[in-house]
Amino acid sequence: MINITFIGNCQMISLCFYMQQLFKNDKNYNISWVLYSKDFIKHLGYWSIKCNNKIIKFDKIINRIINSDIIIYQNIKKNKSLFCNTETLNKLKKKSCKLLILPSIYLIYDNFDISIKKLIERENKNNVDIKVSIIFKTFRDNNLMLTNNHPNTFLFMAILQRICYLLNLNFFTEEKFNYFNNYYNYMELPI
Repeated sequence: MINITFIGNCQMISLCFYMQQLFKNDKNYNISWVLYSKDFIKHLGYWSIKCNNKIIKFDKIINRIINSDIIIYQNIKKNKSLFCNTETLNKLKKKSCKLLILPSIYLIYDNFDISIKKLIERENKNNVDIKVSIIFKTFRDNNLMLTNNHPNTFLFMAILQRICYLLNLNFFTEEKFNYFNNYYNYMELPI
């Protein structure tokens, strides 16, 4: 059993859901999202029900981190989360656990160039493994966001595809990829 853990905001809950869909019929993967701070509980809504295996109790969160084979997370400052930062995760995780860092995505299309510059700065500061800024630059003519901080389905698929590539995991079939992308907001994030 391979334990894959997502840690972070609503973007990470959504990515967790899509990865759960990717391995829906494969019992070799156990995929969960863990709460990084009790302050985030208020953001969980009807949309987050789609994501299974959400872990919100502190003792279970620590246990999950310790037993994870892969952790995909957004680096959160220590004052917001005791464990969702690179230093603490490196102390808690088992030696063989692979860590992947993603940026927290915030983009204002009216100020695209400034927003991309700030995203690149965050990506560089946190030494992320997946540079979402490259996706935005590649698809500059397309709106990849539902709101300033909620990506659309296409952007989630593009990020998940890069995660799968880095972890040497199979991605969705073209048919399944197209199915999700038929919905601009498949996750039903608040807009």
